[in-house]
Amino acid sequence: MFPLSLAETEVDAPGQLLADLERRQDEVLAQLDDLEAKLADVLKGLNVETEEAELE
Repeated sequence: MFPLSLAETEVDAPGQLLADLERRQDEVLAQLDDLEAKLADVLKGLNVETEEAELE
């Protein structure tokens, strides 16, 4: 079952669902970046060294 906001999306609006999904994806990626930064700060405070490798 879709979340309520997706179910309420206008069916006759072309691309509206895709735009909504892309917006949500951007929000989640921003949250992940924030969490990664917080984790790095915690590890730095604990004097834990990590190898940072970008997965791009």
